[in-house]
Amino acid sequence: MFENKKMQELTPRQREILTLLRKGLTNNEICKTLNISANTVKVHLANIYKILEVTNRTEAVSAGLEVKDNDEKESSPKDLVITFQTKGTFPEHSNAYSLYLSIVEALHQYHLFRIIDESETNVNPSFLIEVSASESGEEILYISVKIGNSHEILWTTSIKINSDTLQTLAQKSTILLFRSIVLASAKLKHTENSPIPYWWYAATYCYAKLENRSQESFEICKKKLGPLVKDESFNDFALYILASAYYFATLENWGNAIENAKTLGDLARKAMYNAPYSIYSQMIMAFYNITIGNKAEAIAYLKQVIEANPQAIMPRTILSQIYLLTGQEKLATELIDDCIKHVPESALQHTHQAKTFLLLLQGKIEECKNLANQVLLFTPKAMAIRLIIIACCNILGETDESKSHAKKLLEYYPNLTKGDVEQLLKGVTESKKNYFLQCVQSIFANK
Repeated sequence: MFENKKMQELTPRQREILTLLRKGLTNNEICKTLNISANTVKVHLANIYKILEVTNRTEAVSAGLEVKDNDEKESSPKDLVITFQTKGTFPEHSNAYSLYLSIVEALHQYHLFRIIDESETNVNPSFLIEVSASESGEEILYISVKIGNSHEILWTTSIKINSDTLQTLAQKSTILLFRSIVLASAKLKHTENSPIPYWWYAATYCYAKLENRSQESFEICKKKLGPLVKDESFNDFALYILASAYYFATLENWGNAIENAKTLGDLARKAMYNAPYSIYSQMIMAFYNITIGNKAEAIAYLKQVIEANPQAIMPRTILSQIYLLTGQEKLATELIDDCIKHVPESALQHTHQAKTFLLLLQGKIEECKNLANQVLLFTPKAMAIRLIIIACCNILGETDESKSHAKKLLEYYPNLTKGDVEQLLKGVTESKKNYFLQCVQSIFANK
């Protein structure tokens, strides 16, 4: 790599000075820290600028950070390793022990982790998950998640074994465990010594950003994940998060819709060529088929993902929407009821945008509007959500509020057309499409 070669030309002293520059030290502070003269610092800086082909200290710091970031990606571990460690007394025939084994099995269904037995002492895990059972009469399973072999606890909880079946309890617990690991990872600062792979740090960071539906989040994802999926050694989860960003972009009308759909198609081809049986490749194919209006194929892919990983929330939510949009209300109701039974409410927050559309299609207008207004508080530029609120207002006869939201929508999306809305409804039954278009027709009355 060209940048690495330039860095290698720096002397150890010049590297020290560049490190201090990154920390924001002035020339005088560098003199005191390294016990060298001001003239020596100036000479070193001039040589650093020449080698890095920059003109000032700001550019030198930026060049150094870029190389440092690339080095971290190269030296970062490739596998996401989880070690489970049992603590204290753990009767093998207890419900707590059975629940622990069921959680391990369910976590494996995400097809992301190398799950290692605690007996392999030579492994440096990305995450250490400690489990223990209550020593009192109650059957309780305690879980703590730590970074690597450190003492830093990322997340901890206790699970009381109640009237739910062990399978249902394991599914709920695993969903919370996975989501907690994802959100905790998104807050971490990646370093060259981190036991966590760079692709996981980048993917979870973007995952969390995308929960706040905004074009800024989309741009962050493209910048952070785009370079990671260019070569053949890409990680399919990172590719999936990037594809989901493009999928949301088509729903929210971010940027050029045709280019976004084309890029999503390219990502789908890449995913299926390299990992056709991956649940993440199948999700990308579902995204792409939805954007081109092929909802029958999307249904097939989503069902495969749910079968392979019953803990996956997004395919359940999207599939429920498609069933309702295509007139399959009975299947939609069954899937929604199953989701209520097996998915904890606290894990559904990131699906609230999708839930508003489900409520609209179910005719629960007041509930839909209330939830959509909550979502709008933290995603004010979300096009789909504001369209749904406008539809609800028009159904309820709240004309003034509808006009207010329509005005705000066109401030954010001045070039929005009826055709853009129709594009979102590709593959929907004619009756439902016409009903929704009629509910938002007022937006385009004066255009």
